[in-house]
Amino acid sequence: MTPKISIVIPSFNKVKYISKTIDSILSQNYPSLEIIVMDGNSTDGTLEIIKKYVNKYPNIIKYQSKKDKGQWEAINKGFRIAKGKILAFINADDEYLPGAFSEIERLYKTNIDSYWFAGQGRVINKKGLRIAKWSTFYKNFLLILNSRYLLLVTNYLMQPSVFITKNAWNRFGPYIGYDNFVLEYDLWLKISKFKMPIVTTKYLSSFRIEPNTISVNSSKNLLEQDEKILEKHTGNFLIKFLHKLHNIGRLLVVKIV
Repeated sequence: MTPKISIVIPSFNKVKYISKTIDSILSQNYPSLEIIVMDGNSTDGTLEIIKKYVNKYPNIIKYQSKKDKGQWEAINKGFRIAKGKILAFINADDEYLPGAFSEIERLYKTNIDSYWFAGQGRVINKKGLRIAKWSTFYKNFLLILNSRYLLLVTNYLMQPSVFITKNAWNRFGPYIGYDNFVLEYDLWLKISKFKMPIVTTKYLSSFRIEPNTISVNSSKNLLEQDEKILEKHTGNFLIKFLHKLHNIGRLLVVKIV
């Protein structure tokens, strides 16, 4: 039986890209799919686009539009009402790559007791062109090695390429946040204490970075929160030192991009 996949899209004033994000989900042609758009009262035309998709795909797409505390709250609300056995969230400017969901279905069916699954990802700019190729290659290499020690050293998981089961969410969730942002690294480390993700070398998603995105403007503050999360999960001096070095490297990459 095909497991239902529920995708939550936190959205706020993303008129430029949200159609690409939703189309990348629908084009998977996955037979048991749920899309939940959690909009934060957009005012730029995003909501009108969402409503058009809902009208066209009423059995697949549902949405809410109301002010929230930020990305993390929107995702948590979406996950709570999601009906799928497999859950994921994707920002309203990122995209899934062809065949992503069928690959997750394959992993799920052959690893029925697993908590989560992860694939490779790539980074793109506003034009959809690949950027940050060396850092992406490095993260994807660490993904293949896939150990909790390495995950403590640096968060090598490409967020939209991570899928978790509803059972894992019920046990280890919810996501925590900082200001307006979700800090998914905390949940990854909670789950990894028990099981590492089942990994595929297939590219599952494209993560978009452009000069005015959250990833660039707030990267320093987010990495400080990242280090606070690490403190909760390990007291190992070497791990914390290596993690700090990686975060310095991540800041440099963001500035270059």
